[in-house]
Amino acid sequence: MQPARLITGKHSTIRILIVDDEESICTVLARTVAPLGYPVDIALDAESALDVMKEHPADVALVDIRMPGHDGAWLIEHLQATYPATAIIIVTGIQELDPRLTLRPGVVGYLTKPFETTKVREIVQQAVILVRSLPTDAPPQAMSDPMSEHELEDLRDIDLDKEDPC
Repeated sequence: MQPARLITGKHSTIRILIVDDEESICTVLARTVAPLGYPVDIALDAESALDVMKEHPADVALVDIRMPGHDGAWLIEHLQATYPATAIIIVTGIQELDPRLTLRPGVVGYLTKPFETTKVREIVQQAVILVRSLPTDAPPQAMSDPMSEHELEDLRDIDLDKEDPC
């Protein structure tokens, strides 16, 4: 499936991107945030997500960590470098994430699968409030030095011993 514009909302200033390799997860998340009224785009992999961002930059991105090809850690690094004002919400089946990932600049929270509807809406709305409160060119949190390739490789290995329920 190609990246798609799934829902058109009434708030033209805020846009949401959902990135997960499972189309059903993207659909569930899009339907969950639809009542908030923001346009939602979906992408099924990291490269497609960057293509969507070029066409329709998102203010809030929900990013899965485990994806074939380039994973979520890679995508987060690229989003931070190219779109530093985008608030990132990590979406994962991993119950305990490594703080080196969750404390990255731009990462404002994370959701674990299975999702609770109210929790998804709350964290997205909090991210929207944060993005709206910042000057237009400011990142969602203070920027630090980008992670090295070695550190990114370490993050890709952190959850190998844990089962992903999704």
